[in-house]
Amino acid sequence: MIKQFRHKEITWIDVTSPTKDELTQLSKDYNIHSLVENEASSPSVKSRVDLYDSYLYLILHFPECKTCIGDVKKAKTRENIREVDFILSEKFLITIHYEPIQVLEEFSEIFEASFSQSNSKNPHAGFLFFQILIQIYRSLDFDLNCITSELQKAQNNIFNGKEKEMIKVLANINEDLLDFSWALKGHDKILKSLSESLDTLFPDQFKAHNRSLRDTYWRIYSTVVNLREFFTDLRITNDSLLTIKTNEIIKILTIMAFVTFPLSVLTSTFGMNTVNTPIIGHHYDFWLIVIIMMVAVALMFVYFRYKRWL
Repeated sequence: MIKQFRHKEITWIDVTSPTKDELTQLSKDYNIHSLVENEASSPSVKSRVDLYDSYLYLILHFPECKTCIGDVKKAKTRENIREVDFILSEKFLITIHYEPIQVLEEFSEIFEASFSQSNSKNPHAGFLFFQILIQIYRSLDFDLNCITSELQKAQNNIFNGKEKEMIKVLANINEDLLDFSWALKGHDKILKSLSESLDTLFPDQFKAHNRSLRDTYWRIYSTVVNLREFFTDLRITNDSLLTIKTNEIIKILTIMAFVTFPLSVLTSTFGMNTVNTPIIGHHYDFWLIVIIMMVAVALMFVYFRYKRWL
């Protein structure tokens, strides 16, 4: 699906899940190289930026937070990494993505207003590109705030005795943080190359925007790094508390086994069918055996306390 937006001489073409015919037509209309056409026909594995004679081709991957999606069934079927391809020239910008992206849909509603922020009498498509990319980066703030909230909830639950329930929650959060780290880690080198390409494409007109773009990226990525550290500390704490609980259970079961084994030997001994079994046949033999067992248990617990096993 293709949507077109125009402002004076500048055109923005937003393409969702492009077909081969649509890409072929765009290549003819805007003189796009066949290599770019082939590359844009399907999602790419790595981010990259290529500079051609009159335009640049940029591929960036952005994470999507599964934790923040309300519909769990939908979350399981959605890709966690979204790709956006940019084809940028002085007079046009083409954005290509393979599933609907909310921030681009929202930006189309303020398309005209975005040019008022360019502070230039003759803005080029680079300013539009800058506004879109900044909005995409800023949209990640919501997901990161959601992850922060989930980590804080997990922290409270961990210290309220719900360590076992938090294993799955922490695993889901870790998946999101891994996606964020994987998708954003390579953006630094890409933005450096992009800055050089933009300086070539738009000489002396984009330096301040390049700095703003990289500052926004580093703010987002620094937040991801901090959340990874927060998550690691929480996971270690949760594992430690689980280990302590498990050890306590094992200790109790071991003590129970140690107590019941000699008692079972004692009862088996008195239950032997022999003539000269002590106590057996006495008027109070049952109660005597019970008292002996209770004394034996008491002595074992005194010994356990002495050894500080309890």
